[in-house]
Amino acid sequence: MTQPNYLQNLRRFFAAGATFASFLAAPSLATAANPAESPYPLDAPTLAQGQALFTQWCASCHLIARDAIGPPLGGVTQILTQTELLRQIRQPEAVIASGNPRATALFQRYKVMMPPFTALSEAQLITILAYLDHETTRSQIKPLAVNLDLSLDSASRFAPPVQKSGIVIELEDFIQVPLAPNRRPDKGIATLRASPTLDGALFISDQMGVIYRVKNREIRVFLDIRDRLPNFAYEPGIGTGLGSFTFHPDFPRNGLLYTTHAEPTKKNPAINDDWYAQIPLAESASPTLQWVLSEWRLTDPASVIFTGTRREVLRLKTPTTAHGCQDIGFAPISDRQDPDYGLLFIGVGDGGSVNLKMPELAHTPRSLLGTLMRIDPRGHNAPNGCYGIPKDNPFASQADPLARPEIWAWGFRNPHRMCWDLTYGKRLLLTDIGEANVEEINLIAKGGDYGWNKIEGRSRIDVMRDAKVVYPATATELARYRLPLGSLDHTDARAISGGFVYLGPIKVLQHKYIFGDIVTGRLFFMKVDASLADTQIYELNIVRDGLATSIATLANTKRAHLRIGYDEPTGDMYIMTKEDGWLRRITKAYPR
Repeated sequence: MTQPNYLQNLRRFFAAGATFASFLAAPSLATAANPAESPYPLDAPTLAQGQALFTQWCASCHLIARDAIGPPLGGVTQILTQTELLRQIRQPEAVIASGNPRATALFQRYKVMMPPFTALSEAQLITILAYLDHETTRSQIKPLAVNLDLSLDSASRFAPPVQKSGIVIELEDFIQVPLAPNRRPDKGIATLRASPTLDGALFISDQMGVIYRVKNREIRVFLDIRDRLPNFAYEPGIGTGLGSFTFHPDFPRNGLLYTTHAEPTKKNPAINDDWYAQIPLAESASPTLQWVLSEWRLTDPASVIFTGTRREVLRLKTPTTAHGCQDIGFAPISDRQDPDYGLLFIGVGDGGSVNLKMPELAHTPRSLLGTLMRIDPRGHNAPNGCYGIPKDNPFASQADPLARPEIWAWGFRNPHRMCWDLTYGKRLLLTDIGEANVEEINLIAKGGDYGWNKIEGRSRIDVMRDAKVVYPATATELARYRLPLGSLDHTDARAISGGFVYLGPIKVLQHKYIFGDIVTGRLFFMKVDASLADTQIYELNIVRDGLATSIATLANTKRAHLRIGYDEPTGDMYIMTKEDGWLRRITKAYPR
């Protein structure tokens, strides 16, 4: 095989007075190379391996022809050499630091740096590039046109800057969860719950399909759903696998536990199939997925290993593998007369509908995508007869027969974590992971519309034009939506990891909502007093052995994959990192 005619293209482009930077950005060169001149092996086994590796390692953040968390990868093999691409995959930070115009412009646009792919061999990376090259030629995909004017919007902020708090926290290594084989770094520990029997144990879920029980720093498998669910899927996509779990508030007596997990779309009916029948997906859309809510009943609630039965409560269809059901939870109340007692809240993302250029799939009371659902898992008045719809839900008695009565609030992109603060009444906080500019902490109101995919933060967005760009919004445009209680600009955080209101023994942290950034591992807090008047976000400082450090440094990783856990009975807060599987407990906090 001969090399493609890069030199001819360069000479022709430079002769016209162009620069090397504009050559890299130009989409018109995508069809310049002849498929027969490809430098990549295009035999069937290579392409099959490349597609499998792309699905496993790349599809979480990249599509081939559409925007996603990162840029579309179609066309890159025809404007960058194999050597350049391998370096960008292996050393993305170094490429950006070197001043590479295209890499720098892409980082400015997406505001997320790709982690270095050191787990794959060069031969494996070449099969991925071969697959991309083949798909580019087969579908005649042009590379993303990149604006290389780095002065544009470089100083724009869409949320107030984070302030250093002066508060220092100290962490101790508490316990390391076993790292599952064949896992990606973004698959690991995700959710922590305190034992509902108040025996001092903790339960920790791994997206790979296991819930562990920890007692006295000893860890054992409590429930492995992979043994019981033959269609369980933990890839592709960052958010697939075991999404979340929670215990019923009456668990000590009824032994009920709930989980969400992902499955490929089969012939099993989903509760939102009717919506998809009205708005069919394009043939080229990403594979659809189903999220399944299960009820597990322990034979003995005091058992340290699950033995019992499973019942399927419902399944939801999402248009891609992105933004599914990341968190479920019950309000932590013991009063059986409270209207929220025993009702399960379910966060449902928009399913990647914006990346498909199909925003109509979400942001409507007729769709369950991009919503916070509220159901009675022990009821039976839902259409499938397997759960109940509370009568006081905002759309339970609407005139519109197509409005979904399960919805409690709506207008979310990727509702990541929820928590309740019962100190001043009953307040529900929900974090929403943003697209490219703003991360949100929302105070949830019954029936509230939180604006995605019409606004992001306090800015207007036109997702059909460009979901990565926001525009100034007037007061009138914002008035119809519930605006965030707090927001983070993407210069400070890239993907918010929801936390908890701390009520533990460390005085300086009390009545602070502590949360973090999945990517950088930075830790933040908001003050949550009775008035909620202070909307400023502050950063916590981390010290180990008397020296300033960071979560990423402690986990020895470029991307922290941070999650936060809280043991309500003891007040202990844990910082969890997927890369190394460690739980680190906050032991001290004090002013600097």
